[in-house]
Amino acid sequence: MKRTTFILLILASILCLFSSCGEEGANLRPGLYVSTELIDVFPGKQVTISGQASCYTGLRSVSLTCAALGINQTSDLSSQAPKVWNFDYDITIPMDATFPQDLIITATDIHGSEMKKTVSVRYAPSTTAPYIGGLRKQIAVDFDEESGQAECLLTATLYGEDFLKEAKVEIPDVDFSETYPLSKREEEITISHIFTAKGTYPMTITLSDNSGNITVSEHKLIVMKPEVLDEISDYTCLYAFLGNVEQSDYIYGFYQYVNRVDAYQYEVHVYAPSDETSFFFSPTMQTNGERLFGESPLVEDHIISVQTEPGYVQGYKPGQGYWGLWIDLREQSITKWTLDNSEADKTHLYHTADWNSWSFSDMTAGETPYQQQADITIYTGNQYFAFATATDWSHMWRIWKADGELAGWWFSEDGAGDGAKLPSITTDTEATIIFDTAIPWCWIIKK
Repeated sequence: MKRTTFILLILASILCLFSSCGEEGANLRPGLYVSTELIDVFPGKQVTISGQASCYTGLRSVSLTCAALGINQTSDLSSQAPKVWNFDYDITIPMDATFPQDLIITATDIHGSEMKKTVSVRYAPSTTAPYIGGLRKQIAVDFDEESGQAECLLTATLYGEDFLKEAKVEIPDVDFSETYPLSKREEEITISHIFTAKGTYPMTITLSDNSGNITVSEHKLIVMKPEVLDEISDYTCLYAFLGNVEQSDYIYGFYQYVNRVDAYQYEVHVYAPSDETSFFFSPTMQTNGERLFGESPLVEDHIISVQTEPGYVQGYKPGQGYWGLWIDLREQSITKWTLDNSEADKTHLYHTADWNSWSFSDMTAGETPYQQQADITIYTGNQYFAFATATDWSHMWRIWKADGELAGWWFSEDGAGDGAKLPSITTDTEATIIFDTAIPWCWIIKK
């Protein structure tokens, strides 16, 4: 009897051992991590709840629920039973939501054990102001002399982080006031009015959203005789001309090359020594009046070419400093931005008036930290110029060739390269070279 009992005890121990091995981890609850336990929202806002669930024995499901907000999202994982599951639940807060509320995230393993996390949801209005797109600050409205009227028909696109509430448009001088009710995050409104007299009419657009954010945008409607624009083309390049200097004073550098970036769109870097410095743009290297683009004297930043009234177009004035200019002929617009000159070479440059002799001379400090200058004599028949850094002589700059090759930095390990000729001169000429490493560009001016 004792022997039989002993054997039964051994068998029971073995069965218990196997049973405990098969259920290892069964009594452990799933692990659950959520990236945040508190979110501030407003009705209509979209948010993402992220986190990770894990379980030694495998997961059966992960769910996100909140009955009050109508949220019930469940990921059925029973067919895979992963041990780790990363989740991202995208939810939209209902427009009729009440606050505060709790989102419940539940991780369930294959044995039915659960782990829950709570994410508190509370109300906080948006602090991002809505904005208005599609309208310039100054807007030209063509006046018809025959009918004595000007039809203004404008489309503005309105944007908001929260849902938009309304837009109010006012033109006080003609007693125009209209309110447009809104209900989406992005909407368009059409502003329509008939003017019966030329002039400049201030217009105000006041845009609000459901969080109470307000944006006020000021515009000017310029009712005027239509500007008769010259025909435009998608030019291979443009040239930027200084508008307030005499071309005859320059041997080289009166114009700068303007690179074509896309159809009808061009980019150039310029230096304006004063607020009164102006620029014109042309597809040729000659300022003979053909296709000379400038700024409308009435509509700011409106780039046009008017040939029917010579002298109507004025030069574009970006203001003193280094600027990048983006010219869009089709949209008749120009955009400027301040150039980052942190990479500009501020060391001394050397120059030679004769590429072949390599008789380099030091250039002295110029107007800005990025400019160097030297007085030279250009001899007839000796019209080659090159520039180099003071350190390694490998960063050369060459002037344009007669065929209009783009000027700029080029790199030569051994200094080899062909000379680039200046425009023809017939007599020996004293001149000043000003080289600017921030653009880079070179001016050669008669003394």
